[in-house]
Amino acid sequence: MLQVDNISFHIKKKYILQDVSFEATSGEFIAILGANGAGKSTLIKLLSQELKTAEGNILWKEQSLRKIPSQQMALERAVLTQNIHMSNDFPVNEVVLMGRYPHFKNYPESKDWDAVKATMAQTDIEDFKERSYASLSGGEKQRVQLARALAQLHDDQAEAAKLLLLDEPLNNLDVRHQHNCLQLSQAFAKQGNVLLLVMHDINLAAMYAQKILLLHQGKVIGFGSPTEVLTEDNLSFCYNFPVKVETHPYHQCPVAYFGNFPESIGIN
Repeated sequence: MLQVDNISFHIKKKYILQDVSFEATSGEFIAILGANGAGKSTLIKLLSQELKTAEGNILWKEQSLRKIPSQQMALERAVLTQNIHMSNDFPVNEVVLMGRYPHFKNYPESKDWDAVKATMAQTDIEDFKERSYASLSGGEKQRVQLARALAQLHDDQAEAAKLLLLDEPLNNLDVRHQHNCLQLSQAFAKQGNVLLLVMHDINLAAMYAQKILLLHQGKVIGFGSPTEVLTEDNLSFCYNFPVKVETHPYHQCPVAYFGNFPESIGIN
């Protein structure tokens, strides 16, 4: 479905990503992990075509992204980036409606407003749908932008798989809304779509994602199930910090504990 073949990206002579390859099939939720500067956001920008000067190739449904018309991709791919700034203020429901712009020419139809209503309910923002976007807290804005991205790909009748790219969507969210975001991500993938999500919380990634893409200084250190990738060796190498990995007592997935442990600092 999504195939990344030996992608490299550099600024002047410094490589931000180097020889990155992986595949995502229909129905997969992939969490992208790594320390600051690992290349996570750069990868999302290449997949969204915000950056276009990479070496290698990216295929979507066996076609090079470079050859797929932008209008087609706007119907099949949505992106939530970091630090979204809006030059003008709008009511919340109109911000979410922006996700529907690829679906109509002049005026939204009832199906567009249905998509807005549905995704606002999913992200728990119905209560402030008419409030000014600028008046919202950081977490509320993040939920509005998530609703916008979901609205863009909302189509109960479509059978074609969609691609959703989320760059740190958990920023500023409280615990309940973090889990809600990840549950929505799981549900989206299970509909036969592909979802890639950049995050920093390793344990939440282990709990929800089917696969982990672990990056270090622009290179792939591991790609596979959370159990395969989230090992003590991989995590201590990538984060340069002491870590212990055990099995979660309730979810049967890896759980990582970071810190200076007694045996590592000579305490009996």
